[in-house]
Amino acid sequence: MAQIKSSSAFSNRVRSSLTTGLKTAGIPARVEVRKIPGTKLHRVAVVAPKFKALQPSERQDLVWRIIGQTFKPEEELKISMIMTIDQEEASLSPA
Repeated sequence: MAQIKSSSAFSNRVRSSLTTGLKTAGIPARVEVRKIPGTKLHRVAVVAPKFKALQPSERQDLVWRIIGQTFKPEEELKISMIMTIDQEEASLSPA
């Protein structure tokens, strides 16, 4: 039970950190964090319409810089990936 609570707290910290950091940069975003079952890892999806103006590498640099300012290096290792997409990319359906 404590692990679930801890995981939830970590997810909330990631979500809050990215939402606040991106908002400060003028990029309102929707952030979803999912724990990978059976592991201590989390996957993160960040959807922001303003990402359309940024290259994928710029998006990644921005979100990981925010994470780096908020979390200790050993905590960062709990994040397996951060997907950064714009609103249009988020609405694409598979062929």
